[in-house]
Amino acid sequence: MVEVHIGVGEQGSELANELKAIAIIVDALRASATLATLFERGICEVWVVPEVEQAWELKRQMPDALLVGERNSLKVEGFDFSNSPTEILQAQGLEGRRAIFTSTTGAKRILACKNATAILVGTTVNASAVAKSAETLAEQNRCPIVIVASGVYGRGEEWASEDIAAAWTIAERISGQIVQAPLQLPSPSSSVTPPSLSDLERVFAESLHGQELIALGLQADVNWCAQVDKVLSVPKVTDFRDFAAILHRYSDSP
Repeated sequence: MVEVHIGVGEQGSELANELKAIAIIVDALRASATLATLFERGICEVWVVPEVEQAWELKRQMPDALLVGERNSLKVEGFDFSNSPTEILQAQGLEGRRAIFTSTTGAKRILACKNATAILVGTTVNASAVAKSAETLAEQNRCPIVIVASGVYGRGEEWASEDIAAAWTIAERISGQIVQAPLQLPSPSSSVTPPSLSDLERVFAESLHGQELIALGLQADVNWCAQVDKVLSVPKVTDFRDFAAILHRYSDSP
């Protein structure tokens, strides 16, 4: 039986490396949802970088690539798209294109898991698909799964509530044993159980990051990111190149 761990933030990334696990990077608001949606809409390859300057450096090398990302939750000036799954859903002409992606937290968590056996990107919107993919890879490689609830880079674990809820949503779809996990919400009445689907929209909207996004007029993203199984695509890191992680859509077909 596959062992499943849920870790938070930097410690979650370190655990994935230490256990040589299958890492699932969960940045529910919004990087994981945006990356899964990019592949769902036909993007063929995504180069993930931690810094805006690196994204522009890659753009000079790959002028046909689309720039996607945010800083402080807002679209980077000069980029084609923000880190917004609803914006990607409405975009045209993505089929067969390459994208360069950066975000405040999710991009850094992906690159921080460099020593994991494999790195997938998942959240509620592709929960069943990423759970199945991770379980397949864990069984093939005889290793555990570590679901990394990203939180917000540079902030405390209280910023990870929606990521923890999304991590539980994935974990309950894996036929394994959950051996390590935080509570879904830090309160005296909390129990170590996954959130019900009806709770997710509330958890996302009431989270610190959700409140921040709503204040910026991004309620549509918060609502959409709380939905379950909206897309089938599972982004997977296939290579590292200098400061970038290269992602493709995972397929367990031979």
